[in-house]
Amino acid sequence: MKTKSLAALGFFMLSSVIAFSASIEGDATTKQLQIFPKNLARQHVGTNLFVFNQSNQTYVPTEAAAAWLDDDVATGWPPLPGTNHYLLSLATPQLVNSLAISAKSGSGTVSIYAGDEPAAPNAKSWTLIAKDISVDSINQKKLAKTFSRFAKYVLIETNITDPSPWYSLYIYGDTPAISYHLQKRSAPIETRSVFGPFLNEQTAFNLSSIYGKALVTYVNTSDNLVSRQKFIDDNPESSLTLAPSKTDSGMIIRYPQTRSIQRLSVLSDSSAKGRLDFFLVGNLPGTTQVSAVNQDAQYLKVSNSTAAAAIAPEAAATPVSLAGLTPTASLVLDGSTGRGSIEFPAMSVANMIVRWTPDTADQSVIIREINSFGDLSLTDYELVSDALSPVGEKLTDANDYKSGNDYKGDGKGGKQGPDPVGELLPGKSPFVPSPLGFTPFLPQVLSP
Repeated sequence: MKTKSLAALGFFMLSSVIAFSASIEGDATTKQLQIFPKNLARQHVGTNLFVFNQSNQTYVPTEAAAAWLDDDVATGWPPLPGTNHYLLSLATPQLVNSLAISAKSGSGTVSIYAGDEPAAPNAKSWTLIAKDISVDSINQKKLAKTFSRFAKYVLIETNITDPSPWYSLYIYGDTPAISYHLQKRSAPIETRSVFGPFLNEQTAFNLSSIYGKALVTYVNTSDNLVSRQKFIDDNPESSLTLAPSKTDSGMIIRYPQTRSIQRLSVLSDSSAKGRLDFFLVGNLPGTTQVSAVNQDAQYLKVSNSTAAAAIAPEAAATPVSLAGLTPTASLVLDGSTGRGSIEFPAMSVANMIVRWTPDTADQSVIIREINSFGDLSLTDYELVSDALSPVGEKLTDANDYKSGNDYKGDGKGGKQGPDPVGELLPGKSPFVPSPLGFTPFLPQVLSP
């Protein structure tokens, strides 16, 4: 009896040491990942997008919001040709310091303004940030010169000659992505009353992201923890090389807990030719895994002492064998766009293993982003930061559709227009390159 008690006590003490070690490692990892800022141009943080209607001087909803502000690198929508003004409305005033886009091509110019009110484009309240910069200069790269402005609204003036699709907007400040966490709302929200008619609920939350507490634990070209996270940092400018592999993993992404995954999207070098195989698994082959990690990464449950090696991110930086495994999904890159996505029946997984097989032997691939999506929607889930209020609780102004009003751009700012008079664009198919992405909800034109 005493032997059993001592054994139980020993196991408890060993488990406590492992859990304590995991907490230390978790804190160290969090500090290292604070260098990655959160992209604020996302509906999941309460940001919304409007386009200025010259005919009645109001900001109105735009289909572009569904593609530019979701978290999928493979859903796109072309900007309007000629000179137009897009208003980004943040949920709360934020310090912003850089901007980028991800587009098919880089034609035209943009000018960037910041302000505290949704005034007309010619209003004196706007502060000019950048004037007539080429789209190409911010296509998958940040502005060459950073700025610093505390703002609630960002106005993007576009002068586009060739309206090829844009896939994402990026606005960065000083808030680190690691400071956010996903949680279920206390009660579901009516998303269209908060975000308007144009959104992609299924691609709102990228589960293989820093804010989602995912972690790239192994890459066959890097043994540096921070460098590995460039695959999931929501920044199209940063990238990492993935070398070919056959029987071993090329990359491993660990989810913070079991996730239901049903869609994958990739942004890579546009000239890449080959196949990316994705193996979505629970435990990694040949290892004893941490059995569960809560969403806030505050504790780890371990089944036995051999789990210690799986707790520390650096200790997990070793390949695993793919012998006997069949890919869950495969994505072929044909050297034309560098973008791709694939959907499949939902699977509950804890790890994603990636293998690269090039058309030309020994050729590596540059990968900028890997996204994964499941069944988390804006209706039921929110992204919360320690520094900010939960998205959806204090959404007002340009994000509040409950009144049915658009913004009146009268140059004075802050005034709302009259009741809806049919400013919503007619329903039509968005630019979603087959088979890349979900179709946004598209309403009929409103009646007066």
